[in-house]
Amino acid sequence: MKKIILILAVIILTGCTNVNNMSYDEIVNTIVSSKYEIYNENRSGYKYYTPSNISSSNTIDYNEILEDDTYRYYFYVDVISYYNRVIESYEVDNNAFYSKAINYQDKFGYIEINEVSNNKYLLEIMYNYAKIEVIVDKYDLSKAISNSLIILSSVKYNSEILETIVGENILTSKEIEFNIFETKKTESNFLEVEANNIYVEEENDPDLIN
Repeated sequence: MKKIILILAVIILTGCTNVNNMSYDEIVNTIVSSKYEIYNENRSGYKYYTPSNISSSNTIDYNEILEDDTYRYYFYVDVISYYNRVIESYEVDNNAFYSKAINYQDKFGYIEINEVSNNKYLLEIMYNYAKIEVIVDKYDLSKAISNSLIILSSVKYNSEILETIVGENILTSKEIEFNIFETKKTESNFLEVEANNIYVEEENDPDLIN
């Protein structure tokens, strides 16, 4: 019974009509305070849940492309920061289209939205030691916020597995691809990892097609 109720809650939150009638603050607060614990994706050292309208199209280490019928969500799980329990504060940016620190119980992060071109917005959400970046039309921001936070808040880490993956020996030699605690404001972090052959944007990005 509990799982049925929780799944229904996720379905309601991902419904466009319901989400579009909520403020960004209401979407954030509703999702991060939800008690659901359901998972449909398993990775090395963690698992998470994706709404039914989103699927994984590419995974390289802890970088992943998630897609719905319109947009690509660039998803990164920072297992090293989780392993070390790194904590950094977020300063709200009053110049951003939307900026908010997220703190709920033992999880923290931020959401920041900035306009990158006419009616196109870069949404950056870091929460629970994971981050999603996506460029969307203004009209779809509420849906993108909901999708992203449902995924990020559902991430559950397996400390025993991570102990073997990112133990002391590996941590001394492995570099973090980028700092999830910093925002990029106008372009995705994933545009900067071309040298590592990870998620290079094409000139005609389908995300930017109406």
